[in-house]
Amino acid sequence: MYTQKTMKKTCIVLALLVMLLGMFAMSASAAENVNFTISVEPASLTEPGAVTVSVRVVNAGETDMTEPVVLYDPDGNIVTGFGDGGQALIKKGEYVSTQHTYQVTQAQLDEGKITYSISYNEVGADGAVTVKTQTASAQIAFTGTKAELTVNRTIDPEVVRNGNLVTVTYELYNAGNVEITSIRVREDSSVSRTAQTLTSLAPGERKTMQFTATMNSADLKSAGVVTYKAGDQSLKEELPEVTIPRAKPGLQLDNILTADHTSIGNGETVTLTLTIVNNGNITYSNITVTDPTYGEIFTNLSLAPGETLVKEKQFTLAETTTFKYSITLPDNTGVTNTVSSNELKVSVYDPSQVMHISVTAEADCATIARVPADVKFAVTVTNNSSQEAKNISIYHGETFVYTINSIAPSKSVTVERDFTVSQAGKFRFTARVKDALDNTVSFDSNEITLTYAAPTQAPTPDPIVTPAPLVTVTVAPIEVLDPVTAKTNEVLKYAALVMGSAFALVFVLFVVATIARSKRRAASKNAYDHMELGAKRDYREPARRERSKDLNDSAEETFDAKKAVESSRPSDEVLKEELEAEKAQSDAEPVAQQANENGGYRLTREAPAAPAEAKAEEPAPRKRNRRSDRKKANEDE
Repeated sequence: MYTQKTMKKTCIVLALLVMLLGMFAMSASAAENVNFTISVEPASLTEPGAVTVSVRVVNAGETDMTEPVVLYDPDGNIVTGFGDGGQALIKKGEYVSTQHTYQVTQAQLDEGKITYSISYNEVGADGAVTVKTQTASAQIAFTGTKAELTVNRTIDPEVVRNGNLVTVTYELYNAGNVEITSIRVREDSSVSRTAQTLTSLAPGERKTMQFTATMNSADLKSAGVVTYKAGDQSLKEELPEVTIPRAKPGLQLDNILTADHTSIGNGETVTLTLTIVNNGNITYSNITVTDPTYGEIFTNLSLAPGETLVKEKQFTLAETTTFKYSITLPDNTGVTNTVSSNELKVSVYDPSQVMHISVTAEADCATIARVPADVKFAVTVTNNSSQEAKNISIYHGETFVYTINSIAPSKSVTVERDFTVSQAGKFRFTARVKDALDNTVSFDSNEITLTYAAPTQAPTPDPIVTPAPLVTVTVAPIEVLDPVTAKTNEVLKYAALVMGSAFALVFVLFVVATIARSKRRAASKNAYDHMELGAKRDYREPARRERSKDLNDSAEETFDAKKAVESSRPSDEVLKEELEAEKAQSDAEPVAQQANENGGYRLTREAPAAPAEAKAEEPAPRKRNRRSDRKKANEDE
């Protein structure tokens, strides 16, 4: 059994080894499936130009290609002369080659070669597709002339203090393979207007030129122009304009040295902090900080424009010590300044001399319902020292509150004061006292927070119902209730009076006009005879007596009817007399018919002779022509 198990394990191991070897062989053969080579003719150039590139791609695999090979030139373009439009399917053991012309650049000549590439897809045993790429290079030598001048410009110092000099240096290096001549460097700026020249510069040779200027109130500008010749070719290099700024120092050096404690016990540690703010445009580097007692504190510090340098250092003291740092500040203006910090005294006490005071503050309320508000504060000061504390001053911020003359060791004194606070917030009191070394030490109280809360309204009690007294209601004048309405009513009242007056005037004029029109109508009516005419007569037929009689009768009936209706007028009497006379004449004499010249007839009347008695007593009334009277009446009307 053991032998069988061992054989099985051995077989499994061998199978795995065979699989691994097979995979390695497959990967090795896959890597060698395609051979790619190129050659260049000519193999050297004296200047950038065209070369003939020969490309050969061989399928060294065991199967035909199922995916095409694509050929690319050094610029990444497909070489269309390769295969079918730049790609080819190559059978096992066969190859595809092509030749084409390529333009070599100066950069490729400097590099000494050109590189082509191919890409194709390879399908693995598991069906996965992998993109393969290969490159092939051909060496090409540059045997021609190359003119190349490298120009480097440096400015020293970078920032220039007012009245100091600045130097602009041009470093010229011949990086070509031919001599450069007639070199001319000009500062086309505010640094210098005078150009400098150099006769020649051999290949690989390096030389410098310098321009200087004095910084005044304004920044300087530097812009270089370099011209030169390489054989018969004239060349130029231009350097962009840069600003040379005027130095503006801006270091804040007031109270730059602070300590977390100014008084400690013997053997205790104090932390000193150095803080420097740079608000200028000068860069400081390699800063060194030293102390007369402790020597070198910090080294190799830097401070750029707009930055703040903060460094801390701890000291364990056994005696009172005064610190004063010395700071060395080299900057990029070429100047090194040394400044001193403020003095900082740290007092070291014997444990029996250390002043320890605790301050506790309380308020009579934690919430205020209005602002400003009156609040009573109680400040309790306890002397925890082994010595008497004298002249303890109580402050709120910088506002003095009270002075306690003396507090014996382990004793407390409470000070109560009423304050008017203008707003809610946090409140803290401070006790200041001088210790045994005549140093003023401060001790802060706890922090009291007063919050603001609007007062809650008390509940409204139920009203007591009482009989309502008799109230006499008087309507208030409209001027009191509503002044605007009263003013409007007053204006409307005056407007109504004016409109009423106008209406009355118009009515009076209307009545007068009506009366005048009635009078004119009455006068017009009195001017007419108002005689009714008979039916229409046809004067082409001879008139008959009966028709005339009928007309007369009709006229009399009409006259009688009108007489009954119309009122008596002066003209009625005259008409009455004429009608009676005509009637009498008509009864007495027949109507005579006379023929006119045309054979027609006209109606005529002849008046009878008046009696003699009548003539003697009263003259006969004048015969009136009714047609003339009617015409006259019409004209009058």
